[in-house]
Order: sequence, then C-alpha cells, then structure tokens
Amino acid sequence: MRFILLTSLFMGVSSWVSAQNTPQGITEVSGNSKKVKNVILMIGDGTGLAQWSAAQARVSDPLHVYSLSEYLGLSKTSSSSHFITDSGAGATAISIGEKTYNKAIGLRSDSSVAFTLSEMLHVKGKATGLVATCGLTHATPASFYAHQPSRYMDKEIVNDFYGGFIDIAIGGGFPLFDTARLHNLGYATYLYKNTNFNTIDTSDFVAFYDTTKHPVKYAEGRGSFLKDATMTAIRNLNKNENGFFLMVEGSQIDWGGHDNDAEYVISETLDFDSTIAAVGAWAKDDGETLVIITADHETGGMSLFEETANKEAKFTFSTKEHTGIPVPVFAFGPMSYLFKGVYENNEIHGKILNALQIKP
Repeated sequence: MRFILLTSLFMGVSSWVSAQNTPQGITEVSGNSKKVKNVILMIGDGTGLAQWSAAQARVSDPLHVYSLSEYLGLSKTSSSSHFITDSGAGATAISIGEKTYNKAIGLRSDSSVAFTLSEMLHVKGKATGLVATCGLTHATPASFYAHQPSRYMDKEIVNDFYGGFIDIAIGGGFPLFDTARLHNLGYATYLYKNTNFNTIDTSDFVAFYDTTKHPVKYAEGRGSFLKDATMTAIRNLNKNENGFFLMVEGSQIDWGGHDNDAEYVISETLDFDSTIAAVGAWAKDDGETLVIITADHETGGMSLFEETANKEAKFTFSTKEHTGIPVPVFAFGPMSYLFKGVYENNEIHGKILNALQIKP
C-alpha cells in the first residue's frame, strides 16, 4: 500500500500509534463489545431529526437508519467561534476531536495542525476512504485529509490530498485534480459515468462522478451513485487485513436545506438512507464493523406540520442557513453503545478511537 509520510506533520506520532491496550473508561456490554475492525462514519450534511422525519413521511416502511440503529445519541454542534457552526468546523471537530473556528479545515482553534482520523488510522495501518455527493475538496470530505485556514482554498486543499493519507476517494471535483499527478502517486482514476464500478479491483483509486465539479442532484438523474460508490469503496478497502475507516457523506441534503426546497431535502435523504441500507446489510454480515450515522449540523430550521384537509405532512423552513439544533447520532455494530447520550460533536472522534482501542 502506498504510504507517503509528511515528516513535519507527524513528529511525535509514535506516542499514540504504539498504543495497543483498551483505554480506561470502556465498559463492556454483553453482545455489543466485540472487537471493532472497521469503522464507517456516515454524515448526512445538514440532516437533523426534521429531515429524517420528512423523509419518513414519504415512505410507508421504517427508514433503514431507524430499523438498523441500536443506539441513539445527540451531538451538540457549536463551533469554537460561533454558536452556529459551518461545515468546515463541524466536520473538523469530528475529524480531529477538537472544536475549531468556522471555515477551518483540519486545524485547531489556534490554527495549528491536528491529526485527522484518516491520517491517524492510515499510519496505524488501516485503509482509508472518502465518498461524497459533492466535490472531494468540499468542506466535509476535506476535513478528513486537509489542513487549511479556509474551506474555500480549493487549490491548497487538493494539494493536501496528494499527501497520500486517503487510499480511495469517490465524489466530484474532477476539474480541481491533476490526474497525471494522481497516477504518479499510484492511484488509478475512473469516471463513474463510463465505468462499471463492479469491475474496480484496486486498493488505491480516485473516482469522479463525471468531469464537472459536483455530481448532479438525485432528482436530476444521479441514480445509485452514492450507494454504488460506497459499496465499491467498502469492497476494495476491506482487502486490508488491518481493517479500514470510511467516511461517507450525503452532501446535498444540506443544499436542499439552504434552498428551502423540501423535495430536494427528501430525495437526497432517501438516497442517503438507501445507502445506509446497503452498508447495514454488509456490516451486519461482517460482524466487525461499527457504523455511525450523524450530521455536521442542521440546515434550514426545517419543521413539519399537518394539513388537516388531507392529513398529509407539509414542510416549512425558518432560515436558509444552518441552525444550532443538536443532531442525532445513530450507531450499530460492535461498541455502538459508546455513542448513546448527549455530547459535543468533537467527542465523536474519541468515541471512534475508543471503539478501535486506540489512545489519542
């Protein structure tokens, strides 16, 4: 497996990569304390309980996120600089385990570099992957490999990707990447629109939806891209005998919230839930995979009400921006009990490391 070490970034890293013992504070729960080999973190950008409820109102069967989950928590999403976070600070808090300022990517609140989950686990020997329905340099995916003061620094963010701590990445952003450089670093490259993902058989690749910056909306023909990309990433990451870490983002739920477009929100949420179903079936069969489903924040202040004439759910929004409403954390699989309760968003990082029996 390709391994490119950034010496300046990883001075002193041996203090935690050598940790092997179960951290203090882990209490075993019968039937839920099997060793965790793989972690799949699924982030529905902008997805609060209202977004899940709106999606549920459109289907008769329980959402897969509900039927699969074994434990439920609430994540408080404020950043270090604002009561209402942006996606950069929200995702970075999960990725580095510390709250930071709005728009920061992979940096602490004092702007110093912090190890991301992907970097830590890659050094530990696990395969690492990212899947998103937005460009791969967008705030959430970027927060798992880049270190920049602003989420809008696309050129600098993509340059951080070349550091080599992500083995598999699937999403948008083709115009920003240098495919020749990717090939020189050992990555294969693909376009979803002209590739049968079932044929991809390599542990190091970057795949783009097409040659545009972001994939299209689900309602505009994106089809099963998110599910296909996620399961292709899992199949290839799982070749690593030490296990893997995969972050999957349902990116455009947030965009529907910003547009105050309930149909956009619902279609994207149902697509995300369909991907959760596929992940859940695989993880349940695998038995060594912890799955966490959460959000970086809620978007739109979405609410539901009933129209008395036909008893159908109707939807409204209070803002076109993010809100400070806590977001749910659903978890299933070994050690998923760690994610119950109410806690700050940055604590998700430590809970993942605890589940993997790695000291920060």
